[in-house]
Amino acid sequence: MSSPCTAPDGDTPLVAAQGQAWDAVLLVRYPSREAFIRMVADPAYREITSLRSRALDEAVLQPTTPWTRRVG
Repeated sequence: MSSPCTAPDGDTPLVAAQGQAWDAVLLVRYPSREAFIRMVADPAYREITSLRSRALDEAVLQPTTPWTRRVG
């Protein structure tokens, strides 16, 4: 199951390409990359994903890896 980490409103960008300004950002955590892949492959998800796509001007799916603190 996914869980939203943060969902703030956008503000004036400090650094962005011309015309690129987001009114909102949603950062979501998934249990694993495999869980995300299973979700997007699920027929029920694929059936409704067009609703999300039509509602957004732009979307970025950016995988990340948590930082770990180095000791020593």
